Amino acid sequence: MLHWITLTADMLTEVIDRAELEAITAADTKGTVVPGIIQDVTAAVREAIAGNAANVMDLQSDTTIPRTLKPEALDMIAWRLLKRFAVSVSEDRDKANTAAHERLEAVRAGTHRVIAPDGRMPVPPGKRPYVQGPRPAYGSGAPGLFPSPGRGRGNKY
Repeated sequence: MLHWITLTADMLTEVIDRAELEAITAADTKGTVVPGIIQDVTAAVREAIAGNAANVMDLQSDTTIPRTLKPEALDMIAWRLLKRFAVSVSEDRDKANTAAHERLEAVRAGTHRVIAPDGRMPVPPGKRPYVQGPRPAYGSGAPGLFPSPGRGRGNKY
C-alpha cells in the first residue's frame, strides 16, 4: 500500500456530487483550473508537513501527500473549486474546509503527526521508550550478586 499518494481529479468524486462536478468541468473550458487548484492544495499540505521538523517528507516526489490527509485535502480542493466557479457552497462544506485547515495547522504545530513515506509514524524523542537496568541492591543484606559495600574480605567494617 502506498502511504503517500498523488491527488488527481478523479478523486474529487469522493467529496463533490455529480451535479457540482459537471458544473465545475463545464465552467473550466481550458481544463487548467482544476489541476492548478489540486497543485495549490498539495503544496499547502506539504508546506504544513515541512513546517514541523519532526515530520518526514517524501523527497522522491513533490506531488505526494500522506494518505491520512487525503480527506482534508479533497475538502479544501472542493471548497476552492466551488468558490472559484460560483457554485453554491453549503454550510457543511464550509465546516469541512475549516476543519481541514485546522488539521493542517495541527500538523504544522506538531500536535498531529503524519505517516512517513515508508509507513512508519515518527515518534518524538520525548516519547521514545527508555530502558534502564535494575539498580544494584547495595546494603539490602540479601544474598546475591550485589554484596553490600564493606562486607568483603579484608575489610574491618
